[in-house]
Amino acid sequence: MKPRVLLTARVIIPFGLMLSLPAVAGTTRPSPSPPPPPVSMEEETSGLLGGIGLEASMGWDSHYIFRGELLQENTLWTQLSYDLELTDSLSLNITPWFLQDVDTDYNEFDLTSALTYSLDPWEFSAGYAGYYYPRKSLGGNEGIGDEQEITGSIGRSFGDLTATLMGAYSVTRDGFYYELALEYEVGVTDALTLIPGVVLGWDTDYFADGTDVNHVALRLAANYQLTPWCAVSPYVAGNLPLGHLEEDYRDDFYGGVSLTVGF
Repeated sequence: MKPRVLLTARVIIPFGLMLSLPAVAGTTRPSPSPPPPPVSMEEETSGLLGGIGLEASMGWDSHYIFRGELLQENTLWTQLSYDLELTDSLSLNITPWFLQDVDTDYNEFDLTSALTYSLDPWEFSAGYAGYYYPRKSLGGNEGIGDEQEITGSIGRSFGDLTATLMGAYSVTRDGFYYELALEYEVGVTDALTLIPGVVLGWDTDYFADGTDVNHVALRLAANYQLTPWCAVSPYVAGNLPLGHLEEDYRDDFYGGVSLTVGF
């Protein structure tokens, strides 16, 4: 097995997408997913400043799991997400994100960007992600290095069901990660939406040599629109490591909550 090199990012549903749900939104991309890229709010008047494409989020996760790999527990994070509409179909998203472990000195800063082309019901995205670790520590004096990757995804909606196929090439690991995600939106009330989802991940020379599956994850998220510009989003999830991750990681049941404000 390859030496373990840490690569991290959000596992929660992209929060820009949550405010763009009908009456409220998904993966992430959580990503957990992780997941389709964030999109701007549906109506220009839905933000505090009239809908300028900027969203601010903060949240807590009982387990920080990225691509099936348990990294930390009991973490707090903050995020800004900006969507710039270049044309009616083309948009650019830039998202800085910071996480701090509550119990250790582990912290992380991610910077992601994605260019997204929408051709209803399809969505195509290409982007870059940088993962930086200011203290270069996992919390137990175990060193960790920064990482860079290139990402791409194809998504298609089938009414309330969304299917997304994502691929990422890690420049640092010289390996590929792939993910297939399905999400279904269930409108309960005008303000409340439930989003069950499932993710299957596999990789080539990413977690270990060769090609194999690495995890299956199940997730149930709720998105409650407090105001037209503010939403709260709790979730529960289960992670089952397989293949490349099966020997080193346990099954986990976890959850979290986030608050998003649109501007």
